[in-house]
Amino acid sequence: MESTKTPFLDTIYHLRTIEQIILYNKIMTVSRSEEIDTTSFLETEYENEILEYPDVAPKFNPDAALWAAKTVYSAAQLLLFREHKISELLDFLPKYHGEIDASALLSADICLRFLPQIILEMKRLDADDLVIPILENHLVQFHYSVIGYEIEIEKINFDILAVNDSLKGLYLNRIVERKAVKFAEPDFIKKQLEIGFGDYKKVFWPQL
Repeated sequence: MESTKTPFLDTIYHLRTIEQIILYNKIMTVSRSEEIDTTSFLETEYENEILEYPDVAPKFNPDAALWAAKTVYSAAQLLLFREHKISELLDFLPKYHGEIDASALLSADICLRFLPQIILEMKRLDADDLVIPILENHLVQFHYSVIGYEIEIEKINFDILAVNDSLKGLYLNRIVERKAVKFAEPDFIKKQLEIGFGDYKKVFWPQL
């Protein structure tokens, strides 16, 4: 697509509304005004989603939401542009430096839930792409967004689920909806699922 005055905002808006990524003919920088407008848009999206969340949802985390949006945006653009050194890739896809709590996980998920599909496309194009391990490391930290995707479960810290009932409920629901067997294997998760299923485990998930 040709250049636009708001490539970042346009991309995230399309991603959230019609689940499509816009690819441009060059990597576009993100202006501060776009960051502000995009964060505001994502907050509205978050507020709409939490209407259906179980228990009391954590507050919106603008930093985590913006980081996730920029990560997905940059990853999508890197589908077309692969002439970067590893140091440059790390600049495009920096780590999240804030506290990773329930608020961060759920706020980031507004965009980060789409990242696994981008990674799968990268693997289809080039399984040795240096971008892939960078993105997968991000998803280990923000593991709610990667449920059902092939990732090293042993690297995930599930302790965060014990301190927020809303996140725990959403996490378990997503595991069940996606029949994410590997995510159901850790003792804490398995126990919580068995408590939720009660006598109906064989009805909802006989393979568990």
